[in-house]
Amino acid sequence: MERMIITVARQYGSGGKAVGEKLARRLGIDFYGKEELMAIAKGKPDYEEVRSFYEEQPVNSLLYAIAMNEAVGGAGKIPFQRIRDLCSGKSCVLVGRCGNYIFKDEENCVRIFIYASMNKKIQWIQNMMDLSARKAEKVIKETEDERAQFHKYYTGEEWGCANNYDLCIDAGILGTEKTVDLIVDYLKNRGMIEHD
Repeated sequence: MERMIITVARQYGSGGKAVGEKLARRLGIDFYGKEELMAIAKGKPDYEEVRSFYEEQPVNSLLYAIAMNEAVGGAGKIPFQRIRDLCSGKSCVLVGRCGNYIFKDEENCVRIFIYASMNKKIQWIQNMMDLSARKAEKVIKETEDERAQFHKYYTGEEWGCANNYDLCIDAGILGTEKTVDLIVDYLKNRGMIEHD
């Protein structure tokens, strides 16, 4: 298998992180989500500069408004380079952190977006966080709004727009395992991994 980078963007409550983790295990490659990136970043000289990016912290509305009036690109320069450095030379699955944008020009990158219906996301969040349906929906909407602002701030692109991904999958219908199966089949058909 040649080096490949698989980026996974995901709606909140769609199971995208679980898909990314299982996919990385299935392929025998590294997985980078928030916890993994934070562990690597700690102790580095520019930790504070990249911490909010790795944590996908909500963008301050004033900073966001200023950034939207300026050219995009400068905001993510350092964190984007750290992500590129981390992923250079080896195959990996990267969840979130504008991965689809950072690696969009690389031939060996597969950009995936995982989504689900609101009902499925509510069920997922209720099970994970023991919330009422109304509270779960509120948390989902707030988190997705923050992700959209975060993505727009760093990339200038609309988060979740199908044109920015190679493969968009409704994991609410397929479930985690079948979503991973579909991605593996896609990688085989693209010639990125061997057929069995």
